[in-house]
Amino acid sequence: MTRFVVPGSVHVTAEADGGLILLNVSTGQWHKLNRTGNELFSVIRDHGVDTGAELFADRYPAVPREEIRRHAETCVSGLVERGLLEPENLARGSGGVPIALVPRGSVALRPKLVAAVALPLALVLLRLPFRRTLKVFKLVKRVRTRRAATRSQALQALAAAQRVSRFHPGRVACLELSLTAALTAAFRGGEVQWCLGVASDPQSFHAWIEAEGEPVTDPFDDPIPPTYRRVLEI
Repeated sequence: MTRFVVPGSVHVTAEADGGLILLNVSTGQWHKLNRTGNELFSVIRDHGVDTGAELFADRYPAVPREEIRRHAETCVSGLVERGLLEPENLARGSGGVPIALVPRGSVALRPKLVAAVALPLALVLLRLPFRRTLKVFKLVKRVRTRRAATRSQALQALAAAQRVSRFHPGRVACLELSLTAALTAAFRGGEVQWCLGVASDPQSFHAWIEAEGEPVTDPFDDPIPPTYRRVLEI
């Protein structure tokens, strides 16, 4: 029997409706399983395809076992291909849609100049495999930060990122904007947390920064809690 495990690069969050949210940190991609998909995911992960399909068929006797077997094989193939399951020690890789934020607010010259450097760096980092993006961001924090940023300093970094993003001709959504803000704070010596989260109804993904244990957002944006649940904090 081939057993499967969830890689360490995949963050799993259970949903109230029985579904499952999976964030593949290696690729920066999000995945959603409904309740039935979660059940199948669980039995395959714990028991392998053969035993898992049999156990799943026992739960749904009205469905032909051959059909369940086909679904199980398709499911495990897709999960492994996307890096959400590993047979033994095999590792792979895998999509998500961030939500745009509206640039607002004014900012002093110095933070804006720092953000002008942070934005192109963030855009380059987000084109890399996501695990490398995280690795470089952690390195910047370790080398540049000297203290935890206050909420006021984090707001300045966010405002600077928003202002600079207005001049970028391409797409700047929450993922790019939040990383720019986090880098801006780090380059100025302040540490903030870069966070990724999910909302269930409607299904959406989001990124933001936090300082002093609280989300830091534009006053006109939807509040993080209860709209979004944090899945990953860096």
